[in-house]
Amino acid sequence: MNIEEWIYQYNKLNASFKKRLVFRLGVDSGFFSEYNNMVLAMLYCLKHHIRFELYSDHAHFALRDGWNDFFFPFGAVDTHRINKDYNLRPYVIEASKEASLQKILKYSYIVAAYKLLFGIDYLTQDLWQFHRARTFEQATFTIPELGLQQTPLLVATQQVIKAFWRYNVQSASVVASFTESVHLPAEYISLHVRAGDKFTETKMYDFGEYMEPAARFSSNKEAFILTDDYTVIEQLQQQYPEWQFYTLCEPAERGYFHRDFVKQDRQFKYMQHLKLFANMDICASSTKFIGTYSSNPGMYIGMRIGPERCYCLDFDEWLIW
Repeated sequence: MNIEEWIYQYNKLNASFKKRLVFRLGVDSGFFSEYNNMVLAMLYCLKHHIRFELYSDHAHFALRDGWNDFFFPFGAVDTHRINKDYNLRPYVIEASKEASLQKILKYSYIVAAYKLLFGIDYLTQDLWQFHRARTFEQATFTIPELGLQQTPLLVATQQVIKAFWRYNVQSASVVASFTESVHLPAEYISLHVRAGDKFTETKMYDFGEYMEPAARFSSNKEAFILTDDYTVIEQLQQQYPEWQFYTLCEPAERGYFHRDFVKQDRQFKYMQHLKLFANMDICASSTKFIGTYSSNPGMYIGMRIGPERCYCLDFDEWLIW
């Protein structure tokens, strides 16, 4: 089954389900946190016969049209403005500083009325704990219409990403300009070296912890580096002069800090996301990816190319983190 037929069959099957989830993309997190959870939610809905509908208006990373700013239009969407304030991740609701009574009124009674009025069964917060559960890692999918037969989760995620990671014309042109600016050899490995504000979120790893497996997996000492801090490139070049390193990171880039990034204008954020997508496409084309599954880019790469082509420093196996 070619990709166009697969998408057609997915849309047809999805439209046949009676129960509905409206999943919000672009609430408050980095893009790959949002996207990874979208893919997991899509598969959870397929398994449990729930129609998956996407709401991406007001996505914080978008230029003006949510999902459509980057990709081909999604088949099933919901555009009701009420989603902006009431369709959220559970922890966003929990962290709200609103009075308890106001929370109950807002997220119970008003949300219940909205669902009843528009025939919606679930919002993002309702199914979050299920597609985020560690037990979902062991899920298999038997869906004949999509060619899935006892298919493991990480094989199913590859199919979904292949079907829906498709740039629109404008985005494809920009992404291509980024990827073509790096003159990569036919064979290379990729490394995701975390920097910026990530030292406040998780353990950081020494270069040696990346380069030891890199030496095992590379036949030519050619590596693409995904990083947002050019200091990483400078230090790698100094410590490993026998290696050839490639990157899209510019010398002026000295780490990503989310609080600063969200203050930038939409055009800047749009272009930075397309640059990030180019980075991910390059990593996905490498013979081996070395990174961390606890990072959302690492989690995404595992979902996109499968664990066989990944080596991660923090966990032996891919996991829902």
